[in-house]
Order: sequence, then structure tokens, then C-alpha cells
Amino acid sequence: MLFIACMEVAYKLIVLQVSQLEVEIQGIPHSIKAPYAGRLKQVKADLTRYKKLSKESHSQAARIDLLGGYKPAASGSDDPYDEQSDRTRLLVGTETLNGGSRRILESTSIALETESQGTDILRTLRGQREQIENSRNMVQPQLHS
Repeated sequence: MLFIACMEVAYKLIVLQVSQLEVEIQGIPHSIKAPYAGRLKQVKADLTRYKKLSKESHSQAARIDLLGGYKPAASGSDDPYDEQSDRTRLLVGTETLNGGSRRILESTSIALETESQGTDILRTLRGQREQIENSRNMVQPQLHS
């Protein structure tokens, strides 16, 4: 992917240089302008072709990333939807989902435990607050006397 990103940056720089050349060619006398204009037209066509190749490479790399480098099984069949490879992919997907489910159950268990501890802490704090309020209520009449 890094290579593709570097190529896109290089492409943008080349496009910038080509547009600068277009401006310079406009200022050239007509008698010598034709060969440069023809060459510039060829360069633009090449750039268009390279941009198309870049997009294809980018989409192919994205597809490989998405499929995790999936390659059809080495069977005698040219069928990309070979049952064995589909089964393998399904098993891998199922295992991934099972792992995710286990993590969700563990997270739920931790959340419930945390909630229980939080409830205990709040109950303890309420009891301490009541003790402090009772102590304050007992001390205030003595202070006013």
C-alpha cells in the first residue's frame, strides 16, 4: 500500500509539471510549437494510462487486503468458487466470529462484576454519609448551647 501511495504522490507531481509545460508551450512561437505540443499530448495520454493502471493496482491491493490474501485452493479446477476453499473460508470466518463472541461474553462478565462492585461502593458511601449526617446532627446542638 505504501508503494501505491508513493506512486500517487509522484503522479500528482508529474501532473503539476505537465500543466506547467502547457503554460510554457503556449508562449512558444508557432513555428516550433508543433513538436512540443505533440510530445505533450503523448505524455498526457501516457499519464492517463498510468493513472488507470494505478487505480487498478489500488483496487487490487484493496481487494487483497479485504480478502486477506485469499488464494484459491491448488486443485485441478480453475473454479474460483471451489467448495473446499469456500469451506475453509467459512471455517475461518466462523472461528473469528466465535472468538468475537467469547470476547463479548468476557466483556459482559467484567461489566456485570464492575457494576456489582460499584453498587457495593455506593451502598457503603451512603452508609458513611448517613453516619456523618447523624454525627453532625448530634454535634450541632452541642455547639449552639
